Amino acid sequence: MAIKTQQKDIPVHVDPISFIADIRVMSGNLAQTYNQDTKEYEPDRSVVPCLLMPYVQVSDPEKMMSGEQTVTGVEWYEGAPKSDGSNRISDNDNYVISAEGAPAYSLKVKKNVPVNSPMQIFAVYTITDTRKNTEVKIERSINLYTALYDTKNYSLRINQPKSLSLDPLRESADSSGRWMHTITAQMYSGLQAVSDSNAAYWWQINENNTGWRDITQDELDIYISGKSSDGNWTKSLTFDARFVRNTSFRCMARFFEGVRPTMTDASLSAVCSVSVQMPKSLNVQIRQIAGAKVNASMNTTVKFECVITDNRQVVGTDKDKLFYITWKGHSGKAGVSDKVIGTGRTISFVPSSLGFDKTYGMSIYAEVSMYAVTALVTNSGKVMVNNNKVVTATKFE
Repeated sequence: MAIKTQQKDIPVHVDPISFIADIRVMSGNLAQTYNQDTKEYEPDRSVVPCLLMPYVQVSDPEKMMSGEQTVTGVEWYEGAPKSDGSNRISDNDNYVISAEGAPAYSLKVKKNVPVNSPMQIFAVYTITDTRKNTEVKIERSINLYTALYDTKNYSLRINQPKSLSLDPLRESADSSGRWMHTITAQMYSGLQAVSDSNAAYWWQINENNTGWRDITQDELDIYISGKSSDGNWTKSLTFDARFVRNTSFRCMARFFEGVRPTMTDASLSAVCSVSVQMPKSLNVQIRQIAGAKVNASMNTTVKFECVITDNRQVVGTDKDKLFYITWKGHSGKAGVSDKVIGTGRTISFVPSSLGFDKTYGMSIYAEVSMYAVTALVTNSGKVMVNNNKVVTATKFE
């Protein structure tokens, strides 16, 4: 009688396949142009649809199913597939799936895409892995978009950089002490500047990122100008930078013929942000210029100078109004408060006059506050005026 051995399984190893998958444009175009003049799409997909078809190109190490594979099922979506399937595409006026004369599971797009609103079409489709008789699911997407064609193609440009940094140390004051700067806007049609008679301009302000608002009459009276004699804004705005710290100016514009439009009709805008601040390279030191040897009774007159430099260049005394220098004395005796000696670029004093205990010694230092901004002095929200002049105050920090 024959002896039967145990059964032994023969394992079958299926090498993984690699593939290239995408959505192919079989006819029509992904991109359209909308003509602003004729109000028409080119091409108009209701007349010349765009036909899409998913495909998969497989590379099989065992050569059993290499090449392009047959798509066995597709779900089409307008936008990323939603969990509830609410954006799944079905046959309607804008789409036809497996249209007559087109490949099975293809999508015919007859929808015109609005300008600046790209539309993404997703396809979730399957092929069959014939080696294992299993389905392989693949997801791919494609974008359809529309560009605007406008023969006039209006634009707005400003003659200053988007971010304008001003250094108080390098500002040149006019005869009235103002730091005047001008921002000029220009509306263009293509490369051609639009005549001032056909361009309406408006200006707004945004201080310290508090939001855009109209420029007040007080601001127009004190440090901003830019309106014509008839009360309309011109394309140029001039401001006194002393009153500016972190401020943005926005110009808005619109082309017109005949009646000048209102600001609410503005279609173009351009922004210039202005920052006024001291350079970060500033350095401050003190230097003793008299009284190097103080006698035991500390009644020797001493003199110190505050030296301010910027990139190793000494800042002259003509810029003293941009600094508030406070001199203080410090006693070596514990628990004794520092004393204010005086203010200004230089200080001269007799140490014994400060009342410090001479047995502990003393030292001196300067606190230098820098110019921040010129501010209007107000009372109950109203700008104060003295002898027909606006009252201002310089803020230091």
